Amino acid sequence: MAMAGAAPLANERPRVLLQGDDRSEMRLVLFIWLVMALAAGAAGYGRVVEALSTDDAMRLAEVRDFLGGQGWYDLTQRRLNPPDGVFMHWSRLIDLPIAVLLSGFGRLFAEETALRLTLTLWPAIPLLPALVAVASISRALGGRGAAVLGALLFVLSPGIALLYAPGMIDHHGAQLTLALVMLACALNLDRSRAAAIGGGLAGAAMLAIGMETLPAVAAVATAIALRWGCTGDDVRDGAAVFGLAFFGATCAAFLVDVAPSRWLLPVCDALGPAHLAAAAVGGLGLALATRSPGEGAPARFAALGIVGVVVIVTVALIAPDCLGDPYAAVPALVRAEWLDHVAEARTAVAFAATEPAPALALGLSILAGLAPAVWLCLRGEPARRWRIWTGAAVLGVSCLVALWQVRGVTFSLGIGIPFLAAAVVAIARTRGGLALLALNPTTIAVVALGAAEAAGWSAPATGAGAAACPPADYRALRRLTPGLALNDIDSGSYILAFSQLSALAAPYHRNVGGLEAWIEAATGTDETARAVALSRRARYVVVCPTAGVRAEATAHPLGLSGLLLAGATPVWLSPIDLGPEAKLRAYRVAP
Repeated sequence: MAMAGAAPLANERPRVLLQGDDRSEMRLVLFIWLVMALAAGAAGYGRVVEALSTDDAMRLAEVRDFLGGQGWYDLTQRRLNPPDGVFMHWSRLIDLPIAVLLSGFGRLFAEETALRLTLTLWPAIPLLPALVAVASISRALGGRGAAVLGALLFVLSPGIALLYAPGMIDHHGAQLTLALVMLACALNLDRSRAAAIGGGLAGAAMLAIGMETLPAVAAVATAIALRWGCTGDDVRDGAAVFGLAFFGATCAAFLVDVAPSRWLLPVCDALGPAHLAAAAVGGLGLALATRSPGEGAPARFAALGIVGVVVIVTVALIAPDCLGDPYAAVPALVRAEWLDHVAEARTAVAFAATEPAPALALGLSILAGLAPAVWLCLRGEPARRWRIWTGAAVLGVSCLVALWQVRGVTFSLGIGIPFLAAAVVAIARTRGGLALLALNPTTIAVVALGAAEAAGWSAPATGAGAAACPPADYRALRRLTPGLALNDIDSGSYILAFSQLSALAAPYHRNVGGLEAWIEAATGTDETARAVALSRRARYVVVCPTAGVRAEATAHPLGLSGLLLAGATPVWLSPIDLGPEAKLRAYRVAP
């Protein structure tokens, strides 16, 4: 039943993701997903454990702790920077399905097989709704023919495919999927109440899983509000239902994901009271604004302006730090020696200065979605105007975030694909298959990397990860008596995932004490490193010679990294034999 005074949503058949009754599109999308999942699984299963990134390894450690009896609300990594440990800012909403898979496979197969099956299967699961959402957005922008093409281009994008590759059990793939679902629902909320509800649910889930999605959530919600401000009755009910669903789902996510003892903590990097209050003011405010008695666009925008101001004031009163630099609390030493070198936390300019080849490939891939978005905004069909403008606004915000922090690149790539699909369909009407051959992410990436090579820009060296020191090296640490390791930053996650040792450092901004300890040891002198090890009661020193550690050793040759990589083992350390093929270096600390 439609709300009083608004055009009923039931005038058209409900369409949430794939529109219309053409089931062949859904079958083709399912076929693309199945082929992609099987091909990726077959290729990656054999080395899926070796492909784990630091975040994947930390997620595995978190899931195992959960299966081992750690409480739902207890996200403390007690073996990271003990004795207090580090309370992680991640969500059990991602831990739970992975834990179910790992536990289920564990009842049927050996431990190693169960692990490989879980690591292979989980990334393929969020890929399916991502493809359905991309198909929906593509059709909304480009009409018939764009839906399946959008799904195909999505899996052809190297930067996106990596998010759903075997081993990717962190939260980035799930976040992109939810962002696409939220946008797909936003484009259809004037046609289906279910779409309005789905958009609110997806936005709340994004916030619960990680705050790096906040700009995307805000962009979609703002686009919905502005569309109502401009058009009024056309999306009145949809905007109201979205606001209510977003508020209700965020409340539910807060109760499910946040321990009661932490309800009043003004955190900014995880779902906290400021975000809950903003969702309440924004969601309920939007719903109430659509019921305001004022007529005309000025009245609607005045109501929206009041809601926006109240949201900002509310956040400023509850957690003012959340309106500033998210890493403001990170000490200057940790920022200079670690955070400034983390690729995803750097600006696009800083990233391009040190890694021009991947920067060019990513930049051209983003432009391949941004340029069609501008073109469609200028020349798109009038009937699709608001859908095109909404999608383009969200894409624009994602691109701005990517300029500020490279972590926003994945959203720019994913949201740009439907625009590329719509452009290819339009061009293909006159240019045939040449459009698809030239305008697809794989071709664009290959051309960009070729141009980079011609310019003398080499691809970056292999950095952190299991590729530098394989899991077998860390598993060799299981022979040691459990104790604390003074370790390089990138090895910490793997130590926790594959051994019984505790780790001092790991690449997470909440682990300030552990990061400072390693940086002090790596940038000081032999005596400084020994003092750090003894003061922290470290029993071992563990170092993986990643590109980052090698750079650290070059910059500070007298520090712990420099001495160990040069073969000048300090007298207070005794080497531990991890096997003839081991790349990882481990030492015992003399008392």
